[in-house]
Amino acid sequence: MKINLSKILIGLCLGVSLTSCQKELEDQFKNPEKSNPPLDQKWSGMFTATLYGWKLYVGDYGEWYWMLNSGTGIPGYAQISQRYITSRYSWFNTYDDLKTGNGFSDSGINDFFNSFYKNTRNYGEMRDMVATAPADQKNEAMFYLKLTTVVRDFGALKLIDLVNNVPFTQAWQGAAGVFFPQYDDAQKTTESILGELKSIADTLPTLYNNLSVAGKSDFVKQDFAAKGDVNMWIQYISMLRIRYAVRIAGVNTTLAKQILTEELAKPRPTKDIVWQMPFTADPLSGGTWERGWYENAFAGFVPNTILKRMNFGTNAYEPGIDDPRLPVIAMPTKFNDYRGVSYNSDAQDAPYAAGEKYYPYADDLPSSLAQNAKSMYNHATYCRNTMPGNWMTLGELDLLLAEIELKGLGATGKTPGEHIQNAVIHSTAYWYWVNGLSAYQKNTVLHPAAPDAATVATYATVVRTKFEAASTVEDKMEILMQQKYIHLNLPGTMELFAELRRTRHPKLEPFTFGGKAMKPVAERIRYPNSELQTNTDNYLKVKAQDNYITPIFWVPADKRAESYYRDDYNY
Repeated sequence: MKINLSKILIGLCLGVSLTSCQKELEDQFKNPEKSNPPLDQKWSGMFTATLYGWKLYVGDYGEWYWMLNSGTGIPGYAQISQRYITSRYSWFNTYDDLKTGNGFSDSGINDFFNSFYKNTRNYGEMRDMVATAPADQKNEAMFYLKLTTVVRDFGALKLIDLVNNVPFTQAWQGAAGVFFPQYDDAQKTTESILGELKSIADTLPTLYNNLSVAGKSDFVKQDFAAKGDVNMWIQYISMLRIRYAVRIAGVNTTLAKQILTEELAKPRPTKDIVWQMPFTADPLSGGTWERGWYENAFAGFVPNTILKRMNFGTNAYEPGIDDPRLPVIAMPTKFNDYRGVSYNSDAQDAPYAAGEKYYPYADDLPSSLAQNAKSMYNHATYCRNTMPGNWMTLGELDLLLAEIELKGLGATGKTPGEHIQNAVIHSTAYWYWVNGLSAYQKNTVLHPAAPDAATVATYATVVRTKFEAASTVEDKMEILMQQKYIHLNLPGTMELFAELRRTRHPKLEPFTFGGKAMKPVAERIRYPNSELQTNTDNYLKVKAQDNYITPIFWVPADKRAESYYRDDYNY
């Protein structure tokens, strides 16, 4: 895919060395076109630069390397991906320490705070420049500013999910001399963003229609996500509003219902709103998240929290009984079956000592298949692939709609059970598609044939039946969130961590190490140390919540004292 590189450079290189910035981007895009448009044609380039800002939609190598590495980061604590833990890992002794940081670690993701403001700096520049844009550029400038605002708003919502109050109303105002912005109330900021997104969706069609023919053609080149499809952007905004209306429903039901009434009346996607990255990931030396997964294959085992909810009966995969997604999400063990890692690490000591070890890398499939006693995430689907950009998959939407109907937040036109059934069907299609994107080890066990529609439908009906047989809303939410864990899994770690804290589902395994059963409830990550050093006065006003145990505003009052752990290991 060709992107106008020089326009991207204009956006990224404001105030930075053009030479070093250009080399970095040319290395990424390998763009043969060395066009040099006039400086007044920079709006689309500044938008593209923001869209491409790593850690927003493009997963970052360092972030994921450190989140996975120790096993005490978000993927480990949320029981989405983990090491094969035994007593040989002494640092897990303090797994339940949420005071000093010796237990839960926000290493890697902690930098998202600073990266977010850095990667969205073009938003402030564009906003300031729109007012003085020439008349013939006014519409184009406003169009790209609105799109860039959507990207900024998504990042802000993601940051709030991690830390709660964030600088917002006074941020991006360096040109006005505001270098030390105040922290805004997280709930008010979220509600404001949801209103702003509606306004943007309402104005985008007119702004797009008023672009020149050349302007629309340029949009197709620069928009590597939607490829110039403004309706896809509008639909993405609608899906963001649905996701976050559900997120805040426990603390502002009235607003949540209002938003859902507005959005559920609109046509819904009939296919996954996803896009492919404008590069090919190189897990051996690249800077993307796939490399972080690849280099931490030893922390890429599938926990029982996911695997035990996909594999029933025997450990072998049995079509029609087990989840049809299992062979593309997980790898078989040396026993030619599927076994997850348990958070009862004491129980894993004896088999590990008896020889149930593993090959810790993702570079030699025969060695992995011959030595792994537990199931890693499928190397072809994940660390040896180029993962797509996911705005909203049908599987996730189905699960949101199921919760909306279950809790009476809006009218979707189907029962919660029907949405759950659809989620399994759509999720299965999605994960076989993702697996098919990888060229790694084709025609091997890593690329199983897609199951026939009847097999998928049979299993989807089983899940729906279990859901509808559950006696309470909380029992149904447990099944719903089990499905969300299976569908979003490793790439959806941040979203799952938010949903785990909001709903307290699915219930995780207690962590047992050295005879001690631990159930630490991490609620957020901490602000970076730089905030105390550079924005001291404003930071001190939020210092009391700068810990790992203060809930984000959207956690309902009746959930704040509830653990997200099960009582035992009995599935």
